[in-house]
Amino acid sequence: MDERRTESVASQEMTGPGRVRAFSPFLAPDEKEQLRALLDFGDGPPPSFAGELRDLARRYVDDGESRKLRAICLLVADLFEQGWRVSVDDGRIQFEPPGISRFMDQTVEDVKARVRSALQTARQRQLKEPSVVAFLRSMERRALRKSGHHSSVLDLIDDGDDLAKSLEKANDLSGDARSGSLAHIIDPVVEICEAGRKCEHTGLNLIDIWRYFRHTWAHEYRPVPGRQMLILVRNAARPKHPVIGIAMLASPVMRVNVRDRWIGWLREETKARLDQGLFEPNSLATALLSQLETSIASIRFDDLVRADEVAEPSEATVLRLEQKAAGAAYARDMELRAHFEVQRAAGASVSPLKGAVKTNDPKVDWKASSEDLLFVRKRAEVLAQLLFARQMFRASNLATDPARALDQLLAGRSGQRAVDIVLTECRKAGLSSRIADVSVCGAVAPYNELLGGKLVALLLASREVRIGYEQRYSGQVSVIASQMAGRPVSKPADLRILTTTSLYGIGSSQYNRLALKAEDHAGLTETVAWKPIGTSLTGGYGTLHLGADTANALRSMAQSRHFSRRINNRFGEGTSPRLRQMREGLDALGLDSDTILHHATPRLFYACELGSKARDVLLGLASTDARGDSAGAIANAWRTRWLDARSRRPDTLAKLRLLGPASVQCSLHISDGSDLFNACV
Repeated sequence: MDERRTESVASQEMTGPGRVRAFSPFLAPDEKEQLRALLDFGDGPPPSFAGELRDLARRYVDDGESRKLRAICLLVADLFEQGWRVSVDDGRIQFEPPGISRFMDQTVEDVKARVRSALQTARQRQLKEPSVVAFLRSMERRALRKSGHHSSVLDLIDDGDDLAKSLEKANDLSGDARSGSLAHIIDPVVEICEAGRKCEHTGLNLIDIWRYFRHTWAHEYRPVPGRQMLILVRNAARPKHPVIGIAMLASPVMRVNVRDRWIGWLREETKARLDQGLFEPNSLATALLSQLETSIASIRFDDLVRADEVAEPSEATVLRLEQKAAGAAYARDMELRAHFEVQRAAGASVSPLKGAVKTNDPKVDWKASSEDLLFVRKRAEVLAQLLFARQMFRASNLATDPARALDQLLAGRSGQRAVDIVLTECRKAGLSSRIADVSVCGAVAPYNELLGGKLVALLLASREVRIGYEQRYSGQVSVIASQMAGRPVSKPADLRILTTTSLYGIGSSQYNRLALKAEDHAGLTETVAWKPIGTSLTGGYGTLHLGADTANALRSMAQSRHFSRRINNRFGEGTSPRLRQMREGLDALGLDSDTILHHATPRLFYACELGSKARDVLLGLASTDARGDSAGAIANAWRTRWLDARSRRPDTLAKLRLLGPASVQCSLHISDGSDLFNACV
């Protein structure tokens, strides 16, 4: 039995079709009584239920046994606000996630409105935070900037009424005259936000401008770990180049079955494509062998095994490496516990144990840093797997008889494991440098009424974005890869695929049928298309529905259970630290973490291939250049395909006239108690 279950401090069960989730928290008698009184709401929880839970949580410091009640209150409050059904039965708290299946009789717009409302709860709470209020007001305050002009971020929000008048004039034209007029009204340019770089029209930091507009999104703003490139799309045809929209390219999630199957990184898909004749055995075998050798060469092993043992691996070599990995893991656990005890004895909160390497400073001794216990474990663990794969590939004669060897490998359990190991290495290589996740993408007022979101999504495939990404990350020393290799390692930054997911789980009007075919537009040399690649029908795992206070409370629960801080937000420790922290905290409460982190909302996945044969490139089956078309060429095609018709619609022009700086301010300050509230309502 799972050790976490035997040590559980609460019981949980799933009832119905995997949706109703219940738990019975073990609390001190007085705490249980307070929670029971609060949850005794008869026919259903009142609207003030979440606030009352948070009030109860505030009465308890995040220390001792009271941390458990505090975490439970905050957790249930978050779930209730996100639309989960909350009830109590015989002392058990029951909740059901608001999955799409519960609302099959609703329209698409009904479902979107419900999800948007749930997301807005956390956003509105964030917009009330003093630091956020201060930031927004500082950006909106008109002041003398380094540009030499009195300006504010409001200067970068276009006047919808004036924009509508310009479009109306263009509507009197036709043919080339109309096309030229539209180009003089909306001329998009891509601007990469670099640290310290300022807007030439306002003197504001570009990153601050991006952050300001990000707060207008439907859900709260949270920085993400890993790579992130912030992008502004601005209108060079209008005064001060107002912002059309924003986007962010971020490090992709490591494991997404829908994406990995579409690319071909899953063994079952590889076999299917071989059987269908889509993969040629010789090419696939060459790609697998090449990736295997590249991966082995990227690991420092001189302190783990001899060179001849790597060249001719045996079962004993693999076993010894697995034992070294287990020993290093145990030693690191003791190291983390010692760090925890020292800091607790000093009366301090437990700070993360970051390790010696925090940045890719050129002065770093990478060989010494590879001897960190975390990386000793990782090196031994990965090398053991790779040498096992080398054994299996050689035994099957993959290099000399590819077709027969692949049949043999894919038919047996050990061979399948070997193929899985190398496909995982292909995935790691691709995700580290050739795939980016579009975590933010859309238009801001008033351009949202002109399908500016489609424009921003298309421009992410532009030459300017690809070059910007390459310049930002190409040649940059990778902290994790360098500690694995014991020497400085740089990875390419050759974008080949962009991915994203629908926010509402039922499709996205922004990405649906979003394609510009090269044959339809004279200025394009390659097709730009966002395609749906699959749906996660059962939903996925995430933390978007849980707030910052809840995350902190769960982190404290995890530390109290393990007597250590096992998640330290450091390179190499693992992906999605926030998700892992919450999982540990929920397990410490006695909850099956999957029941909470599984949001039960389906996700539709989209992808945009940059250049031809992008997926084959990620499998090592092809090598092609992909420079892309200019932002100007893509914008021209967008004007022809979407803007021309949209700008002729009277209802669109009527909506434009209501949008501008004041409407954006209202969306940001509607809940902060400012005078803008009365102006908005």
